[in-house]
Amino acid sequence: MASLDRIRTDGFRRWYERQLIECHAWLVSWFLGLITLVSGIEVAGAGGASRMSGALLLLGGLAVTLYSWKRYRLLLEIAERLGEQAICPGCSSYGKFKVQSSGPAPLPDGGDPALENHGGGVWLRVQCRKCGDEWMLK
Repeated sequence: MASLDRIRTDGFRRWYERQLIECHAWLVSWFLGLITLVSGIEVAGAGGASRMSGALLLLGGLAVTLYSWKRYRLLLEIAERLGEQAICPGCSSYGKFKVQSSGPAPLPDGGDPALENHGGGVWLRVQCRKCGDEWMLK
């Protein structure tokens, strides 16, 4: 619901831009986790007393890598799905709308199961600021 509030206050374009920045920050975290994971393999392979620290590096890097990749994919999927639908059907302007109503539950006609499985079962009823046409983002 915090994303809906940010779309209402900041506008869709700014929200979308911030969402992509956050998404790619998770990609950088994934890359750093991958470096840590490989470093753990290197240290653990050296043998001796460093084997335990290498195993800890490996497990920590694996945890960061898996979590970061999951967050990256989730945020990118939600941003892209909403971004694809942000074009006004009447005048084809992109992201120039105001939110009329919204909800966290799926619509009665069914929502997108991929988003609902990720906790993104949010819908927006929006109105174009240029031509006044209304449509749904889901």
